Amino acid sequence: MIKLKRIAEIINGELKGNPEDTITSINSLKNAANNEIAFTMKETIDLKSVKAGALIVKKESRINYPNLIFVDQPYMAFAKLLNYFFPHKRFNEGIDKNTYISSTAILGKNISVGAFSTIGDNSSIDDHTEIHAGVIIYRNVKIGSHCIIYSNVVIREDVEIGNHVIIQSGAILGSDGFGFTLDSQGNITKIPQKGRVIIGNHCEIGANTCIDKSTIEKTELKDYVKTDNLIQIGHNVTIGKSSRLSAQTGISGSTEIGEDVLMGGQVGIGDHLKIANGVMIAGKTGVTGHIKQKCIIAGYPHQEIRKWRKDQVLIRNLENYVERIKLLEKKVKKLEEK
Repeated sequence: MIKLKRIAEIINGELKGNPEDTITSINSLKNAANNEIAFTMKETIDLKSVKAGALIVKKESRINYPNLIFVDQPYMAFAKLLNYFFPHKRFNEGIDKNTYISSTAILGKNISVGAFSTIGDNSSIDDHTEIHAGVIIYRNVKIGSHCIIYSNVVIREDVEIGNHVIIQSGAILGSDGFGFTLDSQGNITKIPQKGRVIIGNHCEIGANTCIDKSTIEKTELKDYVKTDNLIQIGHNVTIGKSSRLSAQTGISGSTEIGEDVLMGGQVGIGDHLKIANGVMIAGKTGVTGHIKQKCIIAGYPHQEIRKWRKDQVLIRNLENYVERIKLLEKKVKKLEEK
């Protein structure tokens, strides 16, 4: 239970209402009760259906409600309160007895390791990092401080992970890149993958995501990169700072993604391409060439989104065009017969 005046302090907001009213939790606008707080980015809402004890709104909002807290970014304020009302709880404290930790591994202060996890030779884990149950960490791995690694993650040899990184369940970092060649008899031969995977600070890796190492160089995600679930990042790929990838996206080998790039779901990117900073890629887009400047693209093969939308209109009306052409052909034929 917390008073509204304290909530306003936490989220650096301006309170209009009763500072002594108390709030017990946070909820959605639709479901919030009179002892809960909610947020809205909209100006046109049906206040008759709202029962929340208070609302977080934009600074310039003209909403009329008994208790309002005005902030610059309501969604960010909402996130702060989520952490306040639902603080993170560790999976376990300390080192579970059913773990294997190599005698040459180095663990920092306040590390927790869940049951049946493995930490290999010469690996190091920095202060305040959590390793949940069933995590496999190979040899020569470096993991920074304040990381959370959820169950069933596999981190292969020589992977380097920065600070404040979250890795969701089932992710595999450092799996072999897809490298093969043909021998003199035409048989497929595996090319050894001896490169590294490097993950920057404040990254988040979604569940069941695979990030491959390369033959000899490195696959790298810069600081603040966020990947959704079920992402495939090929060998020798570089992804720039603060880029975000939605579910089921696949990036082929040796592609360079710029900073602040946004990708919708099921995007496919060819190999050895360069994507400029700030590019936005719509869901299901197939990128087949370099994107040299900031823009929004869509479709397969990719094109500027306004052109793609025009093409979609034409395709939807194609049946009508065909019928009109057939009628015109009949008319032309009659004229020719005369």
